[in-house]
Amino acid sequence: MMKVDRIVTPLRLLLALLFAGLLAVQVLMVATFLHEAAQNDGSLPIPVLVVVGAACIQVIAFCTWRLLSMVRAGSIFTEDAFRWVDGILWALGAALVLWCGFAAVMGYLARFTDADIPPGVVLIIGILALAGVVVFLLVVVMRALLRQATTLRADMEGVI
Repeated sequence: MMKVDRIVTPLRLLLALLFAGLLAVQVLMVATFLHEAAQNDGSLPIPVLVVVGAACIQVIAFCTWRLLSMVRAGSIFTEDAFRWVDGILWALGAALVLWCGFAAVMGYLARFTDADIPPGVVLIIGILALAGVVVFLLVVVMRALLRQATTLRADMEGVI
């Protein structure tokens, strides 16, 4: 059986890089907005979708980090793990609502306005929205499996 640390350590490194990269994107988006707003008398909208979407992914990365800590400590099958899984679900749900709203707006603009949006772009955005729904439902199923495993472990500890 493979040691858990061989998986947990590189995954934690990748999560840290993801978190830092998203933080850099957020800072650049806000700096770009402030620069453009100063030149255009503040008429540009804040890129809320990118900043909030990146924050949702950061929450998911943090919750995953905490779950990995529980895996390493051997305490993943406890009630405390559900707080972090629920955090992942809430962040995924928020990101999914944002993305589906973005997909709807892009679809509307492509269909009912003179915006020059290729149909392939709208299709890709829609497919990514569908992929987000699949990931959300997969995490719901994984949460249910964690609930079963936690219950079975508690029952086994009660017997022993």
